[in-house]
Amino acid sequence: MSMWIPLEELKPGMFVSSFDLSWFRHPFVSSRLGVIRDQRLIDELQRLGVRHVEIDPARGSKGGAACHAGQATPDAFEHTTEGFGPPPRFDPPQAGRTEPAGATADLPPVPPPTDPARTARFARKLFDQAMRSTRKLTRGVVGGEQLDVDELKDLVGHLISSVHTNEDVLHNLLLLKSFDDYTYTHSVNLAALGVLLGEAMQLDRNALEIVGLAGILHDVGKCLVPKELIAKPDKLTKEEFEVVKQHSRLGHEHLRAQKGVDPLVLRATLEHHERMDGSGYPHGLKGDAIHPHSYLVSIVDVFDAITSDRVYHGRVSAHTAIRTLFKQRDKAFPKDMVDLFIKRMGVFPANSVVQLRNGCYAVVSRQIEGSPLHPEVIVICDENRVSVPRRRVNTRRLCEEMGRKEFEIERNVEPEEMTCPFLSQGGA
Repeated sequence: MSMWIPLEELKPGMFVSSFDLSWFRHPFVSSRLGVIRDQRLIDELQRLGVRHVEIDPARGSKGGAACHAGQATPDAFEHTTEGFGPPPRFDPPQAGRTEPAGATADLPPVPPPTDPARTARFARKLFDQAMRSTRKLTRGVVGGEQLDVDELKDLVGHLISSVHTNEDVLHNLLLLKSFDDYTYTHSVNLAALGVLLGEAMQLDRNALEIVGLAGILHDVGKCLVPKELIAKPDKLTKEEFEVVKQHSRLGHEHLRAQKGVDPLVLRATLEHHERMDGSGYPHGLKGDAIHPHSYLVSIVDVFDAITSDRVYHGRVSAHTAIRTLFKQRDKAFPKDMVDLFIKRMGVFPANSVVQLRNGCYAVVSRQIEGSPLHPEVIVICDENRVSVPRRRVNTRRLCEEMGRKEFEIERNVEPEEMTCPFLSQGGA
């Protein structure tokens, strides 16, 4: 007969039938965990906030230690994806909606990663604040107004707090990029991606602030280039491209005249189109002549640009973008930095559409540390592309721990074949 016990009494070898946490607040395929094989899973339950578990002594050991670590019983393969619903939806900004201007000081604290609903709401608020700040920045550049560096630092501070407290905030924020104009979202994305890569490089908080600000400000010079060239849907002529290439120099000159802009932010603005092999612009710098912060901004710039819809080309998948960067290691970008970015983002980055070996299509929802080939995914349709109730699946647990190879990722799916429904919810 099943019985409920405090989590503190749970031991390896016991069979867990359920636990007292909503499906929406844990990453497991099911609350039916089967036989607990080691202490690590118990520690994870404690981290998630589980207080009580339901055990079945007849299928495990009431006292624990009846099953040796590494052994699997048939019951360990009984995990299902039943009971899982859709992830939080993101509603696009309403037409005509007005919100108070200002910095991000009125945002609540970053929510814990165990609360996806609050995480989604916080990401939406942070995104809205970031969009207001970047639109204000653009108007200021065009109108010749003084830059409010403190407001942008406040925004970057929330990105840094998010990457340290709940990285899912940043992944949710990146999910919203199709809801607004590329010019603005690109700056917000680069700040978020820059902070992610900077954190992986173990940069201190001051350096993270610099790369975050550089991400926001890197393209301000485009506000000073004829708009018809920036928005031209056709290929630029050689002469037109030479004009557009001036944006990094123009942005550098504009920011240099502002108060409180760090010299390394200025340098990254000037150098973000320079390349390791000397093929970049505006000065054709090579190797160590380019600052590491500039390389960082250039890597995330390329990644975000080719995974976004532009007036002159459609987006490619994040997986394809990762492959593109991989091919440019030790050519355009430092190998170690590209490798670290790939490790940070995963072989199949968040929001990638993939097909599993069982034929089902899924969207990558988050990476699982130590398992680059086995992220968490959300199944969205079957092999015939018929929609199914959305199910959150931990492929590491199924594939690595339970041998369910049908949940292996078979291939990446490009946007022209199937777009990520979460990126389409706002009308891309």
